[in-house]
Amino acid sequence: MNVETPEDITERDRRYWQQNRKLTIHLLLVWFVVTFLSIYFARDLAAYTLFGWPVSFFMAAQGSTLLYFAIIAFYTWRMRRLDQAHAQEAAHDE
Repeated sequence: MNVETPEDITERDRRYWQQNRKLTIHLLLVWFVVTFLSIYFARDLAAYTLFGWPVSFFMAAQGSTLLYFAIIAFYTWRMRRLDQAHAQEAAHDE
């Protein structure tokens, strides 16, 4: 079993994990803001309609879930690209 020590981690690996953490933090922030704002401003959002329903109801019933799926899809797409770029850099360096 190969266990990397902090001395074994290359600059390329550090950049990869830094990008990974940055993406994760940004998407968690989007998740929190959407969830918090739709709950906090539910009464204010009820004045607006979307597809005939109050926006607050739509966000609680479907909108937030659709946005969560979009966040997951974006994360998957972006991480696949990041993983491929990291693998190409590793192959190029060897």
